[in-house]
Amino acid sequence: MWPGNVGLAMRSSHPVPELPRLSPGIQLLEAPDRAIGPLQTLVLDALMADGGEAVWIDAHNHGTSVYLAEVAPSPRLLERVHIARGFTPYQHQSLVGDAVEAVTEATSVIVAPAIDAHYREADVRGNEPSEMLLQSLSQLAGYAREWKIPVLMTRVATDGFSAPIEHAARDTIEVEQTDFGPRFVGADFETLIYHSNAQTLQTTLTYWTRILQARQPLHEQAPYQAASPTHS
Repeated sequence: MWPGNVGLAMRSSHPVPELPRLSPGIQLLEAPDRAIGPLQTLVLDALMADGGEAVWIDAHNHGTSVYLAEVAPSPRLLERVHIARGFTPYQHQSLVGDAVEAVTEATSVIVAPAIDAHYREADVRGNEPSEMLLQSLSQLAGYAREWKIPVLMTRVATDGFSAPIEHAARDTIEVEQTDFGPRFVGADFETLIYHSNAQTLQTTLTYWTRILQARQPLHEQAPYQAASPTHS
């Protein structure tokens, strides 16, 4: 668990769920059924905590305004999320390469959901799909090293094709479903459950909105809020 978040939560009269802070390097988020909500929540929480902007290389419509606007505690936060969308494997790979021009000192996180999705499509044959995926992973890992920022990824399937994603990841963050809602589990942390009087909790977008709204005052108090990534 992260000590800064724990201390703030303990001083609050209403317990606030902990979320993992993203470390520099590739971060693989494993969510049940590739759920919508945890990904957007982690990205927006990182922007609230650390300032800066997000460069989002989208696939399978994870970065739609509907999802992000529903979760974001403030519309102004969405102005710091810059999304580019590719609809074919070649467009996606091109966007990964073009991100070299989009990433700046203001960038605090790169987001690449469903990183393997387009490279699985039928119009990519032979060894080319694996080669394209490996090239995209290599480029994204390079951005993470150069700028010392996290690259948050998800994958559409856990199999041999997507194994290089897991191997490239510095950390894997799993979202586990519990009777009282989801919790994030990683190598060095485990979040507290979002407290509720209900016996069960629906993990809808409204649920994630409530989490970020509860956490927003904590980030406003936190001394690291104004921190910005620096270029090495």
